[in-house]
Amino acid sequence: MARRVFLILVFLTMMVSLGFFTLKGFGKDGESAKTKDTRAISEKIDEILKNQKDIIERLEDISRELNIIKIRASRK
Repeated sequence: MARRVFLILVFLTMMVSLGFFTLKGFGKDGESAKTKDTRAISEKIDEILKNQKDIIERLEDISRELNIIKIRASRK
């Protein structure tokens, strides 16, 4: 009888530990998916910021050209 109780306790301990490690493993997969999503979002944000900087530079160039055009027009 004591042997049966011991085997049942060993079996239950194995099941609990396997369940714990399984959940821990799935948690790691979830975190890696989160980091992949975060990296993708970060790359897109960087790309958007770069595009905004390019647009700002173009607008500054246009503003400079407009100032030059105004100066030339005022001379005539």
